[in-house]
Amino acid sequence: MVSAVLGRVPARLGYFVAIFVGSVTYYLWPRGRKAMLRNYQRVLPDASAGEIRRVARRSLVNYCHYLADFVRFERLTPEAMVENVHGDESFAELDRALERGQGAIIVLMHFGNWDLGAGATAARGYPVAAVAETFRDRRLDRMVVRSRTRLGIKVIKMERNAPSMVRSLRRNSLLALFIDRPMPGDGVKVKFFGEEVEVPAGPARLALRTGATLGTAAFARPRGGHTPVVTMTNFDITVERTGDDEADIRALTQAIMSSHEKFVRAYPEQWYMFREMWPRKTAPLAALR
Repeated sequence: MVSAVLGRVPARLGYFVAIFVGSVTYYLWPRGRKAMLRNYQRVLPDASAGEIRRVARRSLVNYCHYLADFVRFERLTPEAMVENVHGDESFAELDRALERGQGAIIVLMHFGNWDLGAGATAARGYPVAAVAETFRDRRLDRMVVRSRTRLGIKVIKMERNAPSMVRSLRRNSLLALFIDRPMPGDGVKVKFFGEEVEVPAGPARLALRTGATLGTAAFARPRGGHTPVVTMTNFDITVERTGDDEADIRALTQAIMSSHEKFVRAYPEQWYMFREMWPRKTAPLAALR
């Protein structure tokens, strides 16, 4: 519904609609609000209850800003995408990473405007593939795939991903994967903001298997603005192989999460995590509701 509304109004008005929809959703969605408040208790341990509420509400508003941009991506030219994503130094680091010829795995979180960042990367001439979930709503799924394909991104469905991912890396392509979806019982346990969380082991496992360069990236909106977004990357994520594959996967995943922790600390209101990231060990939310 949000996407349909935002797609029918001018861009500037769309951002005003995003502010309204995000703010209203914050108050009318108690389950999501409580999850965000618990998450931000961990991310912002020294913040007041009022500040935590403000950041949580702003996160929903920023997500609606992202949706407002997403429904307009098909109207953007490659030149406009490049212009709207700053980060020459990050792309220079990416060039150096690809010189090894084994591809690069870019690990992302639901943060900022990742689709615009990926589209700008493709518009700069890099081959980009992204692993994506299949939405239950088939029309929504087709719309998302179509929009990302028009951005120049090859979409690989999560349920049949392994061979396609390896082939992409062998062609020295970029492969984008998300890691901030909790995976209780089916992932690897690491520390994130000082507390244990279980996240997908796939990015680290694939990097160790293929020898691909592993990096993290985030595309942040400057505070108070919409575009251009600022590119933040880290291509120095490595571990010494120990011969214990599971220990190496855990160490590499920990390095990934530590890198993303820095991004979230810099722009906490741009992390879109609307489910509880950590097991319930934090204090009750009575003062935050």
